[in-house]
Amino acid sequence: MHEFCQKIAGELGGDLYQELFLILCEKSDEWVEEKFNSGYWNGFVIRIALNQVYGKRTSFEKSYLRPIALYEVNEFIEQPTHQEINEYLHQSIEAVTNDLEWYEFKIWQLYRDGDKDKGIKPRSARSISKVTGISRQEILKVINDIKEKANEYFISHFGHSIDGIDFC
Repeated sequence: MHEFCQKIAGELGGDLYQELFLILCEKSDEWVEEKFNSGYWNGFVIRIALNQVYGKRTSFEKSYLRPIALYEVNEFIEQPTHQEINEYLHQSIEAVTNDLEWYEFKIWQLYRDGDKDKGIKPRSARSISKVTGISRQEILKVINDIKEKANEYFISHFGHSIDGIDFC
């Protein structure tokens, strides 16, 4: 059996052989006796060894075949913290909103902050549309344009994509 383990696992044949015996020792005495008396003992042992080498999520695969690290430690790039990302987001939005026409900036302010006196909810294009009479599609077009430009600014200046993050 040791030669078989060497044949299918190469350099790790000795480790496979030990893992195989560990698995067999963990089986109940009744199971071992039943399989041994069935006449197919070698087939069961070979199947266990093959499953350990070629199976996914086996104890042998976890211990010996899975790579320990996928990245070079020296090349690790520290990710920005949540606080730093928020700061970068605010810088990006500020840079984009500085160049807006007055009415686009006012739509952005209403979308971002709302207006309790006028009944405009924050981040609600529908409530802005009801109060101002500007179509909801036009409001969403302005808001999405600002978000897209802020995302482009963020990527070009801070080097990260932020899919799924809302600019508010």
